[in-house]
Amino acid sequence: MKAPRIDLHRANRPGAAAGLIALIVGVAAVIAAMQYRDALHAQGEALDERESAIAKKEAQFARIGNAHRSGNDARSAALMAQQRYAAEPARDLIEAGWHPNIAFLTIDIVTASRQINMQFETRSVQEAISYADWFQAQPQTESVALKRQTEKPGPPAPSVETSLQVTWKTFGGSFARASAASSAAAVAPSSAPSSAPSSAAPASAPSSTPSAAPSAAPSAASSVAPPPSMGHASGGRR
Repeated sequence: MKAPRIDLHRANRPGAAAGLIALIVGVAAVIAAMQYRDALHAQGEALDERESAIAKKEAQFARIGNAHRSGNDARSAALMAQQRYAAEPARDLIEAGWHPNIAFLTIDIVTASRQINMQFETRSVQEAISYADWFQAQPQTESVALKRQTEKPGPPAPSVETSLQVTWKTFGGSFARASAASSAAAVAPSSAPSSAPSSAAPASAPSSTPSAAPSAAPSAASSVAPPPSMGHASGGRR
């Protein structure tokens, strides 16, 4: 066993290794804490942006809901009706003009410009032109444009592919006429019972005075006697 050496002249100071290790650990902890704080700040900013976006959407939906619930504005009601029935004229035209010899490929209804962009196939060129002429003859059609026409030899059978653009008229007038007709139909049944008693009153008058009817008949007949003839039946005069 070796005896420890004791040097009484050496300075009494601890080793520097423990202090350096503690310093390095502290610096690493500070860096980790700062990085964690930055990550928390980034998450908070992302949550704030998401919350503001949700608040904007909720405000927009609230405005739309209030606009739909307020029915006192006539202009907003008219706009809502136009949006609801914007594609009705186009659908009516397509349904009324279709026949089994027409095979639709694509139909695109653009309500903003009131246009129907359609592609269809027919057995002959004459059928496609007749279909375009039918659209042109309709009163609710504003214009018809034949964009493209291609003949396909087949198989299975030869056909003609046609691209047609139809522009329909604004339905403001027809919508106003429809609303006026519906209001008139609603008013007519309510006014019919009130007019019935007044029309039935003259029918009961002859039953109350039977003796006055024969005496009044000759005077009425004499008052409506025809005037003497002044010429031939052809209109000539002698």
